[in-house]
Amino acid sequence: MDIESKKFLGQPKNFVSIFNALLFDGQPVLKPEYLKDENSELVMNISSKHVDIIKRYEDGTYLDLFVIESQSYVDPSMAVRVMEYESVARMRYIRQNFKQHVPMHTRLPMILTVVLYVGESKWNAAKRLS
Repeated sequence: MDIESKKFLGQPKNFVSIFNALLFDGQPVLKPEYLKDENSELVMNISSKHVDIIKRYEDGTYLDLFVIESQSYVDPSMAVRVMEYESVARMRYIRQNFKQHVPMHTRLPMILTVVLYVGESKWNAAKRLS
């Protein structure tokens, strides 16, 4: 993702606008004041990957993580990459918040990733794992 796009999408108001449009038909359900920046580095086994933007949404009731990943070319493995990013982010959350195990009935954060495809050819790869 280029610097200007990252700056624009990293602004809390713009960031929640994307998710409100996709999830709530544009209704302002998610509020920018409840966003916090998260570390974008996701360590996977022996390598690491930076997602473009990841933010924590915490409004006192819910704690969720939202990710925006920009993609400039069609990647047939994108759906699997997103699953891997989300799994690594969830494991990082567990390691940071629980010493030995996750107590029963603990609500783990939902992680929602939006891939913004900015390539020129039509996207012809899987959009979901199912």
